[in-house]
Amino acid sequence: MPTYTFTRTRAQLSAKILRTLGVADSTGACSPEDLAIVAEAMDMRLKELHALGILWWNVSGATTDLALTSGNASATIATTDFLFPVTMNLRVGTEDQHIEIIDHRTYQAIPNKSDTGEPEMVFVNGSACLFWPTPDANYTVKMTYEAIAADTESGSAPDVRTECLRALSSLIEGDLVDTFDVPEPKASRLVARASSAIQTIHALTQQRVESKTTAPDWY
Repeated sequence: MPTYTFTRTRAQLSAKILRTLGVADSTGACSPEDLAIVAEAMDMRLKELHALGILWWNVSGATTDLALTSGNASATIATTDFLFPVTMNLRVGTEDQHIEIIDHRTYQAIPNKSDTGEPEMVFVNGSACLFWPTPDANYTVKMTYEAIAADTESGSAPDVRTECLRALSSLIEGDLVDTFDVPEPKASRLVARASSAIQTIHALTQQRVESKTTAPDWY
């Protein structure tokens, strides 16, 4: 019977990383202090990687509502795991109307920010949202968002897709060569492998969408 479930806890990954770095003792045992160093490095990398690009979609269940008040263009995203917005829709009656998420330049280019009406655009700066036009009534905005990667726990798998576990291990190994004084040339090999691991994670976690027929442009 084939199986498709494969996970590794943070403790298991940390032990593997320390063995690769040559830190574990002759029996393969790791000290609590060394395991804590790996855990910190893993959490820091997960937070950074997730913000640098969409390495894995973390939007399952990541939804929240924003309450807009008539005459007030601003609203605050209260959820603590918010990283960046994916979609926003204005609830009008029983229908949802798309709100365009714009950047700072586009928002600043709006000539009359005091216009009122049903909001059509929003500029998101951290957890602060500025809507245009300014709401002419009280509305609810339905938002889906990319969530921040969760902190790791010793007995649980890191907040990363299964196919990325090997690359994540390589990445942490490269981050810790100086911390554990890994000798050359092994240190250079681990750093090079870590650089390749970032590309691997990007490739593995590209969003898959419906394939479309494309016409060749070489003739």
